[in-house]
Amino acid sequence: MNWKKTVAALSAALSAAARADVAPAEDTALAGRVDLESVTRIALERNPDLREASERATAAVARAQASGRYPDLAIQAQLWQQPLSAPVNFSQANMVMVGLRQTFPAPGSLSSREEAGRADAAGARAGLASRRAEIVQQVRRAYAQYWLSEQEQLIHLEHMDLTDRIVQDARGYFTQGLMSKADFLRTTVELARVHAVLSDVAQQRRTSGALLNVLMARDPDAPLGPPNAMPLPELEQSVSELEARAGRKPEVEAAEDAVARSTAQLAAVRAESSWPEFMVGLDYGYMPVDGTSTYTAMIGFTLPWLSPRHGDERREATALLSAQEASLASARNQARFQVRDALARYRAARDTYDLVENQLLPQAREAAGASQDAFRHGQTESLGLLGALRELLDVRLELARARARVEESWADLARAAGEPRTALSTPTEGRHE
Repeated sequence: MNWKKTVAALSAALSAAARADVAPAEDTALAGRVDLESVTRIALERNPDLREASERATAAVARAQASGRYPDLAIQAQLWQQPLSAPVNFSQANMVMVGLRQTFPAPGSLSSREEAGRADAAGARAGLASRRAEIVQQVRRAYAQYWLSEQEQLIHLEHMDLTDRIVQDARGYFTQGLMSKADFLRTTVELARVHAVLSDVAQQRRTSGALLNVLMARDPDAPLGPPNAMPLPELEQSVSELEARAGRKPEVEAAEDAVARSTAQLAAVRAESSWPEFMVGLDYGYMPVDGTSTYTAMIGFTLPWLSPRHGDERREATALLSAQEASLASARNQARFQVRDALARYRAARDTYDLVENQLLPQAREAAGASQDAFRHGQTESLGLLGALRELLDVRLELARARARVEESWADLARAAGEPRTALSTPTEGRHE
């Protein structure tokens, strides 16, 4: 047995066993707690879309190498002047000939075709980078929704506990004759409403969790633990710096590669229309009648100047190059616009978050606290207290939603700038409700 093959097989088996051990450990960790970095890493490792894009890039590299090769060497055999009276008696043939043929494309066309193939392979690699960036963006947005549904569930549960205590107090007041029946029934209705809302929130949590699982190539119903808090992103780059980064994003690079490919294809077409394609051959001949051996050398070439096809191909290649140049200009314009648009949405989301956290939330808490004190001292009805608590609930929910919008807009900004999170900011510890 070949020892190299044995070692290779053993190494492959050990690697497969190691991967089999890692995957369950990762899945077990995801069932406990979930953090954005781990989810992103697993999605990039497992997502089948990335495997497809990677294999297509590999295929494009091989195709580029093949496009620079010479045509296959050909072999041919000929039987000259075989008498019809003895169709299978080859000793009666005038000559039996065996030869080789090699075609040489027009000078410069082969290198141009290879250059076009390399540009196409670079475009495929840019496509892979673009798909990776899309996966990261989708993971961040899905994680923000998953975090939001968890926060909404916790806030509603806390509100339900508080409402339940109010119902218990209201029942005591009603028993003592200190509260009307209508006022008491309003508190029970509020408690039932919270139960109904919790059902919807639980469904949203399952949906966003299923999306995260799918992005990680897991079963949609695979267990997924509660998410860790998201660090609050802080923007450090200027608009001009972001636009400069956007000019290097995969979509722009793919457009640049397309221009390079069309340029090389046009050069190949021009070479093929200006220079002929050559063929050389060498034949060995044997004449069975007298036992004489001979050889024959040949050379041939095409006449591209007489074919109108090449003019059509030049016009086609020129138009395609012009179209790719326009596409590149459009990609650069779109990159700048996407940065401006994502930046505006990020700033708006961040301003909303800061406003809710610094102004609305303290006011709502103060109003709810005052209503609770008044209710305990019999200075207000339960309806007023429930209204104040509902306003506090709405503000807390709006704070969580604003925080999720900050993360979603940040993911869009990172995608528009063509850079991961760490290239845009140094995350700071966020404040969460």
